[in-house]
Amino acid sequence: MRPRRMDGEPPRQIAPAPLDVPTPTGKTRPFPGAPVTVRNLQVRIKRPPARATDLELVETERPALTNGSFLARALWLAVDPFRCASDVLTPGLPRPGDVVPARGVGEVIESRHDVFGVGSVVVLDCGLQQRPGETVLVSAAANAAGAMAGQIALLKGARAIGIAGSREKCDWVTRHARLSGCINYAAENLEARLRQLAPHGVDIFFDNVGGELLERVVTSGALARGARMVQNSCTPAEPEALLARGGHAPGSLEVLRVDLHDYEHRRSEFLREAIAWYGAGRIATKDHVVEGLVNAPAHLLLAMQGGNFGRPLVRL
Repeated sequence: MRPRRMDGEPPRQIAPAPLDVPTPTGKTRPFPGAPVTVRNLQVRIKRPPARATDLELVETERPALTNGSFLARALWLAVDPFRCASDVLTPGLPRPGDVVPARGVGEVIESRHDVFGVGSVVVLDCGLQQRPGETVLVSAAANAAGAMAGQIALLKGARAIGIAGSREKCDWVTRHARLSGCINYAAENLEARLRQLAPHGVDIFFDNVGGELLERVVTSGALARGARMVQNSCTPAEPEALLARGGHAPGSLEVLRVDLHDYEHRRSEFLREAIAWYGAGRIATKDHVVEGLVNAPAHLLLAMQGGNFGRPLVRL
């Protein structure tokens, strides 16, 4: 993948910093061109992740530079749970022995590339559509994908409702993300609250969780006839059997399974809109940050179990 800035444009060249000048994170860095000690640390999968010990932190050899390549020091990593499924049968996801994939922000420290020189900041690989007036239901609405899906639905003219697992998360969803309502599935009657918040039915269900919560929504009777269901979960359920259990006739609902990589070609298009929304204060974000790669395995597992609040990030 070609490295990019977050706005989709080629990374800018940053001015050289004096020796050991603090960075925005409070740490120090040497000026570009100074000798840099590089350790190639990786988090690898030992077995399908269910606990932190199923992942391991290993040190490998420093990669060799060739013409047209560069070496970047990671500054931030996003450990998104949907990138690492808990079973070995899900296609397209990493297997035991693989490095856990993560999108990150890095600073080039050595370069043999014509465009990206030392000091460049790069983004490396280390939407929902609806009609105005429709009702959109989003699970895991306080986390990265869910919060973005709900807010984009609002910006496109829909009415958005969230589902989250605590009162704190629901408060953030309604106060900061400004969704019309949020159901605390751990403390409220999900089916009753769906009838209250969506009396005419849900037109789109954007599922980020799967499992029992997905089953409860599908069997609740809250999905309108002709509704669309978007599955953004790690291990999507077989739609035919799931819909049959919910009393939905074949073809009565449209099911779309989302794979992030299928929409990679539209990243720049999305960023043009999202950056403008964010700059205008129309998009709220929430991050859950830990320090150091050594804490990444536990942080990833927490996110996979739904215990994070916001996008799980690792600051290095």
